Amino acid sequence: MRNTLSLVLLGVAALLHAQVPIIDYDFLAVPPSVQVNKVVELPDGKILLGGFFLNYAGSGKNHLIRLNSDGTVDPTWNPGGTGPQNQVRDIVLMPDGRILVAGGFVEYNGVQTQAIVRLFENGMRDFAFNIPPNSFNGAVNAIELHRDEKVIAVGDFFECYGVSRPHIARFNSDGSMDFGFDIGTGFNNNAHCVLVLPDDRILVGGVFGMYNGMLTGNLALLTADGPYDASMNNTPGFGGGPVYALALQPDGKVLVGGEFQYHNMQPASCLIRLDLAGMPDPAFTSPIYPYARVKTIALQDDGMILIGGEYTSAMYSPPVEGPNRITRIHANGTRDDDFALGEGALPGSQPNAYVSDIAVQADGKILVGGFFGSFHNPAEVQYRNIIRLLPEAVTGIAEATDPIALQAWIAPGTGDLMLLHPFPDATNASLHVFATNGQVLHEGTLPSGNRETIRVGLGLQPGVHLVRVQHAGRSMAARVMVMP
Repeated sequence: MRNTLSLVLLGVAALLHAQVPIIDYDFLAVPPSVQVNKVVELPDGKILLGGFFLNYAGSGKNHLIRLNSDGTVDPTWNPGGTGPQNQVRDIVLMPDGRILVAGGFVEYNGVQTQAIVRLFENGMRDFAFNIPPNSFNGAVNAIELHRDEKVIAVGDFFECYGVSRPHIARFNSDGSMDFGFDIGTGFNNNAHCVLVLPDDRILVGGVFGMYNGMLTGNLALLTADGPYDASMNNTPGFGGGPVYALALQPDGKVLVGGEFQYHNMQPASCLIRLDLAGMPDPAFTSPIYPYARVKTIALQDDGMILIGGEYTSAMYSPPVEGPNRITRIHANGTRDDDFALGEGALPGSQPNAYVSDIAVQADGKILVGGFFGSFHNPAEVQYRNIIRLLPEAVTGIAEATDPIALQAWIAPGTGDLMLLHPFPDATNASLHVFATNGQVLHEGTLPSGNRETIRVGLGLQPGVHLVRVQHAGRSMAARVMVMP
């Protein structure tokens, strides 16, 4: 019995590759401790994760982390800082590369600021934007960049800077309140999502029934300066539950997701497509049962639509079982059963699970974040709270037929890395070993023709390490843990 522990998690995943070929097994992100609320790809291919997690992968970073494109931690992010002191709920990129972050925090890197912070590209705080402590009396759920670098925030708050700002406010580029943004009495309940349209008008979804005295059930269109825009007919609006997600299509129509059962007294099952006059698109039918919950919507370049949320395989309409909590649909709303999601996102030790955010990368790969304990089946526990999917099912890939997946462990007493060569007939297969903070601990090549155990004398320190072997576009990976 070894006194050290070896985890051949990604190697096992490679053996299952033929069953769920859309999982990107080269994505080596360590599962966050609790949940991911937001995933964003940066222009250079790196990835921001925001959510509710502490000391991500031993990096010392809380609730906000930047990953390299392969999922390893980027050690250059927010050097010396710890990040937000509480959870992140939204992230927005600015055209110049700066980053807006919002949530329920009151500090960033140990310095007071509330609910919204602006960062430079490296994660350090931009102090030219500042919202002082005690400015909000509730969390910010979502933000959007408006004209002149102003920031629109919606959420659970009803006061801001000591004045009434029920659930929506706009800030100038320095973080001061924009008192010219005229919301009147605002929303009468919480707002969950916001979308700025190309003409600067503002669409807001939530659990409210009124905006500035006007009836508007859970969805309201505002003019660019804040007053209600009655050109969208949303009275009595959505009934049965909140609006959680908005997505603007290239044709100007808007996909609306949530927990609702009706729109303007007509059946609407958690997902609907509207024009900006509030008229439903008759060519679109929701694939979801009325009492499901859609929390996020993402658009692919080919017109396909990805949705995620809190629903099970039994909550499709018509009642044909499908993947849990994540679905790809055609432009008309019918489910794409060729997208091999397996069982989808599954619970872990807790009975509930959900997908909070989906982001389509520039290369078509799909980032999925949320609160889930495994993906495809309960055995795939290495995919917790964050996973990356390929845009299409892949057949004939080498990993699916390799008789030996990557097997790696730590030699007792020495800390040496041991492994079986996954490509024994290959010449110059590369070997990389990473610390979970992204530091490269070793890089080299493996000898060809060696089907025996290979010892790599590294003397690794206690902790979790990522091991990857690559050759000719093929990749095998595993995590190993050295116990103290």
